[in-house]
Amino acid sequence: MGAHLRQLDIPEYTVKVQVDEEKCLGPFECGACLKNCPAVVFSAYSRNRTEGEISYDWGVEANRDVFCWRCDVCLEVCPEKAITISEISKE
Repeated sequence: MGAHLRQLDIPEYTVKVQVDEEKCLGPFECGACLKNCPAVVFSAYSRNRTEGEISYDWGVEANRDVFCWRCDVCLEVCPEKAITISEISKE
């Protein structure tokens, strides 16, 4: 059965995706990275959540548990250039 499985080519590096909170317009005003990332790396979060109240202050973060494909779509669609992707060598 194992012979039918395809061989995965695991790269020798991975990447770290970061969103600059100062530059990011947020998911409601923009959300371009949320809408366009094919790997679904980005998620919205409430910055100031208070139990029983509606939060109007939201941000966007890169989910560290999701593997970034390094397609650079987020870099192309972000109007504020708030996203950086840096390579991390495997050791």
